[in-house]
Amino acid sequence: MAAVKSSRDPGRAGRAADPLVSARRAGAGVGRAGPAAHFRQLVAILDGLALIVAFPLAYIAKTRWLPSDLTPLYDPSVYVGPAAISALAFVVFLDRRGAYRPAALAHLGPMLVAVLPAAAQALVVGFALLFSFKLAEVSRLFMALYGVAGTALVVSSRFILRRLVVRAQRSGAGAARVLIVGATDEAERIAALLATEAPFGVEIVGRVAPEQLGDGEETALWLASRLASDAIDEVVVVSGRYSAERLDRLVEATDREGVALHVVAGVIGRGLERVVLEEVGEVRLLSLNPHQHPPWGMALKRLGDFITAPLLVVVLLPLWLVVALAIRLDSPGPVFFVQERLGLNKRRFWLVKFRSMVDGAERMQAGLEADNEASGPRFKLRRDPRVTRVGRWLRRFDLDETPQLLNVCLGQMSLVGPRPMLSAEVTGFEPWQRKRFSVLPGITGLWQVSHRLGDPFLSGLQADLDYIDRWSLGLDASILLRTLPAVLRERMAP
Repeated sequence: MAAVKSSRDPGRAGRAADPLVSARRAGAGVGRAGPAAHFRQLVAILDGLALIVAFPLAYIAKTRWLPSDLTPLYDPSVYVGPAAISALAFVVFLDRRGAYRPAALAHLGPMLVAVLPAAAQALVVGFALLFSFKLAEVSRLFMALYGVAGTALVVSSRFILRRLVVRAQRSGAGAARVLIVGATDEAERIAALLATEAPFGVEIVGRVAPEQLGDGEETALWLASRLASDAIDEVVVVSGRYSAERLDRLVEATDREGVALHVVAGVIGRGLERVVLEEVGEVRLLSLNPHQHPPWGMALKRLGDFITAPLLVVVLLPLWLVVALAIRLDSPGPVFFVQERLGLNKRRFWLVKFRSMVDGAERMQAGLEADNEASGPRFKLRRDPRVTRVGRWLRRFDLDETPQLLNVCLGQMSLVGPRPMLSAEVTGFEPWQRKRFSVLPGITGLWQVSHRLGDPFLSGLQADLDYIDRWSLGLDASILLRTLPAVLRERMAP
């Protein structure tokens, strides 16, 4: 969906008066925020992988399991083009039939109603291609086998996803956290409609009537305070009358926090810019999302996290065992250091590291504050007396951070992103600085691989915000490639 550019000027006075609205087709769904923001794209990618796997299965079935005299045998490259077009048509028809909507993922009936007709349509496209271009060398039997294999794999993967979605909806894990501004009856109706569009459900974290908020300035102050203190993914305005100034303050508050804003069309006046027209059931919304990131790119990023992190855990496991033994032999205390950090939209989670300091090091920090070498709210010492002998070696190569791959596997972090911060470190944040929480934190990031002059803390925060605004898969790849040289440099990492 369309996005609002972040302003880095805390003293910005206002916005353009005329809103820019881009329409989407009916039924396209609401742009979600939170942990399940790109779930639909991930499902589509899995469908594509299933259709790729179906190709060799269909070829093996044709060449090895069926009589050779049924159709002549050709090289697999002969079938790649028609199969690829059929697969692309399959995914397009799945999307048009609503196969990526939560109802089609959570319930068996809607899933089959969406998938089976889409498979039949894709098969028709494939056969029409063969007849139209007179591709006699391409086996019709192979195309039929490919259609059957692809459909079977897509349906099978969705049975697995269905269990995941149903379990997540029941447990509330991954639910989009929504704050509703509006009357109680209308709020209940909108909440129910939003729940049908959220893959892992919706958790209503609060409701407030518009008349309780007063004028525009009071509304903005209350909302900014709530967003700064709570883990909230989306704000939905469902009733009330809003002037251009009042809406502008709502947009400003949510944009600075990196929180998606949805406004029911009936309450809209002038003042919203760069919004997307969407529909939830019979209710029309104008939605504003701070992210400009391509959803397919973000889905590929998350898929890369979930594939790469477990593989790295397996590869590093022998080294981890050696490190764990060295930590236990070097100093008394646990192997791992677990600390609460702030993640996506200020969600709290437990970050895991190898212990590199003496046990109880946090209680000793007060006596070292006078020697703090870091700017801002952070505490850093190049020669921290609390660091153990093994810990000094672990920190030199950042090996103490590698257990955070487990946080990536749990969906709490990404391989690349702003580093997760402590609650105490963000207490004095300016509004423009809190947008760094609008993406998943990472093990490494632009701050960690950059050399910046001036105040390290503020310039590091600027690097995090630059990363959010400039994000691309290429930037992530560049950061990953620059991480090892940065680790080997003698520097004080944030």
